Amino acid sequence: MGSRDLSLYIGPTGMGSQIEAAVESTQLVVEETTAAGVGSLDDETSPDCIVTDHDPPERDCFELLEAVPPEIPVVLAPSGGSSSLATRGLRAGAETYLDPTTCEDGAAAIAAEINRITAERYRNDDRIERFTSLVSHELRSPIQTAKSGLDLARTECDSHYLDNVAETIDQLDQLIDNLVDELKHDEIAVEMDAVDLAAVVEETWADRTGATLSVESELPTIEAERSRLRQLLDNVFRNSVKHGGDGTTVRIGVIESQDGSDDTVGLYIADNGPGIEPDRREDIFDYGYTGSANGTGFGLAIVSEIVEAFDWEISVTESGDGGARFELHNVKEF
Repeated sequence: MGSRDLSLYIGPTGMGSQIEAAVESTQLVVEETTAAGVGSLDDETSPDCIVTDHDPPERDCFELLEAVPPEIPVVLAPSGGSSSLATRGLRAGAETYLDPTTCEDGAAAIAAEINRITAERYRNDDRIERFTSLVSHELRSPIQTAKSGLDLARTECDSHYLDNVAETIDQLDQLIDNLVDELKHDEIAVEMDAVDLAAVVEETWADRTGATLSVESELPTIEAERSRLRQLLDNVFRNSVKHGGDGTTVRIGVIESQDGSDDTVGLYIADNGPGIEPDRREDIFDYGYTGSANGTGFGLAIVSEIVEAFDWEISVTESGDGGARFELHNVKEF
């Protein structure tokens, strides 16, 4: 989501001013009503936490909890609450419940809770950054050593076991790429621009052996982010070839518009592999789900997240050859 170093307080401006004077390392935005608070939430305004005094109407509290993304902690701090409200609010997804009327200084107590939450989030961000650096740099060194050793081994012998080793090394390399990408996902802002789909398809498929790509229609220039589009295509191509094996044919083309829209198109990527059982088609985009023993469970989950970032839609069905057919919809032509 968007900017950080920001917290939101929904309640009286007088109390908001007192809290603002006591918070640390975060800017406090004050809104008097739940409607105004919810209205301030968008992709550019993602607060570290939200505190609501939701007085007077109790229903506003639950309206807020339904509207706020689950990764943003919400603190209930009503000036006139009850234990039953606290229980129901926590069950509905609130982070904590704080009754400022029972504190010597209600504003200071709320500010302390905001400081605690923001400090914890910053610590988590630091941990993620350090872990991402470890994964990205420290783990690549032994993989590069293994690749160099494999190259030397190929000069001395020709064994199919070396191909198995190479495949495993490539799998580890891809796993690291996917893991680092997911760890950084919240920090990546998608910048849409005109992208020549045909050129990106050709680049992404290049040097892929043992399989055939068939472009079945003229591919348009679309609105996307080039690097993320290439990652999307690579993961879908990789999935098709991995499950289909040698001799796999992957077909890509344009889906004829069903709604008469002139500015959006549909795209399909289909293969002649074993296909995906109907009862598994919703699960394949979940993190950790894999249909093979050597799968990572990241590839198609990342595809789904890129599709969401692009504001596209994706589905999977059966291809004309009995394999898998991925369909992308709401793709804007440029």
